[in-house]
Amino acid sequence: MTTIITKTITKVCIPLVILFSISLLLAGHNNPGGGFIGGVMFASVIALMYVVFGLKYVKTFFNPDWAKWFGFGLTLASLTAFAAMLFGHNFFRSAVEFVHLPLFGEIELVSAGLFDIGVYFVVIGSLLFIFKNVGDDNE
Repeated sequence: MTTIITKTITKVCIPLVILFSISLLLAGHNNPGGGFIGGVMFASVIALMYVVFGLKYVKTFFNPDWAKWFGFGLTLASLTAFAAMLFGHNFFRSAVEFVHLPLFGEIELVSAGLFDIGVYFVVIGSLLFIFKNVGDDNE
């Protein structure tokens, strides 16, 4: 049983924490952050939603297969690691390309960013798979 205050604050926190999670993911290449901590932030707010609203209620409108998120992330991270070998470079070598976009100026594209996105999905998928299955056992 949770209070109306807890439910209201959770509803406000969900979009803010998800945006902060994505911000950490995108900033992780050159600044503190990255796929791991961004994924932990995303998983924590979804876990908060499970705790505050209950697993049954959340499953009525938001019930993804977290194992598929894990599989997608692991596949993306693995492909990023092996892709360098296809171009004659060492395993896990990061490629950097600078692209000029009219509205944004010069953007740095780094293959390590794809690896971070893979890690992001692996962390989200694994943590929420565990949270959901532990919650299912208690109902």
